[in-house]
Amino acid sequence: MLFILVLLVLIIFVTNKQRSYDPASALSVSTTQSIKGFFVITVFFSHFCSYVTLDKWYDTPMQAYCHWLGQLMVVPFFFYSGYGIFESVQKKGLPYIKSFPTKRILKTLFHFDLAVFLFVIYDVFFAPERLSAIKVFLSLFAWESIGNSNWFIFAIICAYLFCYLGLLLFKKNRFKAMLLTTILCLLYIAVILKIKDTYWVDSILAFPLGCAVSLWKKEILSKLDWKRWIFYSIISVLFLISAKKCLFPNYFLCSQIALVALSALILLLPMRISFNSPMLSYCGTYVFDIYILQRLPMNFGKYLHWNEQNVYLYFAFCLLSTLLIAILFHKLTNKLDSLVFKERT
Repeated sequence: MLFILVLLVLIIFVTNKQRSYDPASALSVSTTQSIKGFFVITVFFSHFCSYVTLDKWYDTPMQAYCHWLGQLMVVPFFFYSGYGIFESVQKKGLPYIKSFPTKRILKTLFHFDLAVFLFVIYDVFFAPERLSAIKVFLSLFAWESIGNSNWFIFAIICAYLFCYLGLLLFKKNRFKAMLLTTILCLLYIAVILKIKDTYWVDSILAFPLGCAVSLWKKEILSKLDWKRWIFYSIISVLFLISAKKCLFPNYFLCSQIALVALSALILLLPMRISFNSPMLSYCGTYVFDIYILQRLPMNFGKYLHWNEQNVYLYFAFCLLSTLLIAILFHKLTNKLDSLVFKERT
């Protein structure tokens, strides 16, 4: 697994298109897609590690890396979602806000439910226990899981809903919309913490943080010269390490400081270091599909006990199967979107 990680890093550098840096490109589509691609691969590694026993010296670094990063690996998805929505509102205005419930909220839930349907089929044939109707029903709204990753979808749909309410109430004032989104996200944290585990809530504030970056993008990009860039980058790294070592009063505070620090780094580093990799950008195109479907081949391989027989063949099977299923699922949802939501593919 260590060799795979090193190989991935080498491929990223070799395939990197842009050799010179441009601070403005830190938030370009190609850069953000590449960064999302890197983190969705990290999510894949993290989930895979939970299915196998890694006890070789050349395997444990991968597990240590995923364990150290923890919930932070989904922070870029929240961050870029908030940023992207506010950028779209600035460019498209009221028509985008009016289409938001359908094109963002309902479409995401529709795609998720299609994936849930695949997990239902799998569970009917291979699950050791029979699914209850109520669990399947609740899984359609991402409140329960039938083997799929659900908490992130529930959180992002709630973040979309909060953002829509803010934009609907303050159509011409994105600052107030961002402020209301933040308040509602904080209320979400307070409520869900009483019902679910901490990981359901400790990444969602990256969403309004992305909205804020969209609001003050020009000021951020114009004022970060080399000296300030180095200073803020070092500070962000120090806070990230300190938070991951739990040097602050409680775990939740540490998680939020780490969230802000990582968000700052994924904004700062691409200003001076190019992250424009076609391979990662390609994976970034299928973030939702890879994220939500990767457990299907992992569960199937585990059902056949491949995870206990040969870790590396099991890894190859999971990786290739996930990519294939993700591509096919992406094509299917594009086709269905053109019918259900009257969109061009």
